[in-house]
Amino acid sequence: MVRLWLLAYLLCAGVAVASGEVIAVADFVGKPVEIGQEIAETLGTDLAKSDRITLVERAQLGQALRELRLQSTGLTEPSQVKRVGKLVGADAIIVGSYYVRGNQIVVNARMVDVRTGKVMSGRAENVQGKLTDLYHLLGDLANRLHLRLTGMELASLEPGQSRPSVAQLKLTDVEDEVEILYVVQQGWMLGTPDGYFLPDKPVSAGDFARVLARFASARKWEGVAEFDSTRSGDLITSLRAVVALTRLCLPRERFEQQPYAEGALALLPAWARPYVYQALQQGYIRNIAEASRHHILTRRQLASLLARMMPPPPTMQVVSADLTAAPRAPGVWTGLVIDTRGLKMRPCMSPVLADSSGRQLYPDAKSVPPLDYIQEYGIADFVRLEADSKRAGDNPVYVRAVKVTGRARDTVVISTGDAERILQADSQSGFLKRWRVVFLVD
Repeated sequence: MVRLWLLAYLLCAGVAVASGEVIAVADFVGKPVEIGQEIAETLGTDLAKSDRITLVERAQLGQALRELRLQSTGLTEPSQVKRVGKLVGADAIIVGSYYVRGNQIVVNARMVDVRTGKVMSGRAENVQGKLTDLYHLLGDLANRLHLRLTGMELASLEPGQSRPSVAQLKLTDVEDEVEILYVVQQGWMLGTPDGYFLPDKPVSAGDFARVLARFASARKWEGVAEFDSTRSGDLITSLRAVVALTRLCLPRERFEQQPYAEGALALLPAWARPYVYQALQQGYIRNIAEASRHHILTRRQLASLLARMMPPPPTMQVVSADLTAAPRAPGVWTGLVIDTRGLKMRPCMSPVLADSSGRQLYPDAKSVPPLDYIQEYGIADFVRLEADSKRAGDNPVYVRAVKVTGRARDTVVISTGDAERILQADSQSGFLKRWRVVFLVD
């Protein structure tokens, strides 16, 4: 009998080790209260990336607290911790506090053993820094807590590690919206576990701060990531988003002088004008209305901003999972190839494509890539052989130029019929707005 009991105990212990510890995260104590909720939510999200621990859903924890008539931030008594832990099946509960003074915050976290109601030995951590860097601080805190629990660094989904492949992208509610697919593929914005992007959902300050932190780590920017997320539940305006992202992308000296304000720019607050002006000059926004202080930003609009600020390389193909799984239909065009051989066109930084009536097809003044993109990739590629036209993808539209004009031999003219064919193809897949254009030259 004793042997059977011992065998059962060892089997149960083995299961517990295999499945990892079950952890719950309570709201942290401090003022303003919203920050404590955001700390718990963010820590939980980061720790949920691990396959070595199991996290209790916050909804389940909230239900247990309501049943016991307790507050999440009031789990200070050992008896309370034991009751809550038993109800949600947790081995430990992370509790903590924070202190805010100006733009500085200190966050203290402790892991409490559900069996004893006491802080587990060696399982306390704290971080401190700027409030605007809160999500970076919480990422560090989550990693430290995970290291204490498992002895291993917390696996991260930040840029530099594996991201979803094109074949893994399947967002039911965005179909073939390339900008959204691109930012999700890069890991800057995330879809729901059941495959939805929720493009029309308003963006809260907490949501934006998380996106900004991921985007900021994607490359070495000239500016700094500064955003006040102390009221994380507030919905943010398009103006706040444009200012924060432009401040990240460009150096401070760009904003030192006030631009000449007229028209829609004059209606913006004086503090915001330098940022919006530079965003317009760089092509981050198409017009001042996209930086409205009266318009609540949606997830679709945020994805569009990110894609313009850091566009995909010209050879990168971003398509939906459905298109990669099935053969490409003849009508799905990937780019444009213009044959100018024999017409003495010169490769240049700013080629122009127009039809015989004088209508300019490319580049579109409302869709010009950022300056650093132009410097790295150019507005178009110039190649000698069709086999080298990778920028235009595997199913481009081919047209033959009628003539090349301009003192710099940089303006290509095509027939009005070919122009209509290009515009019709572009309306299906938007390759002109993604600068997938190649000129064949001698």
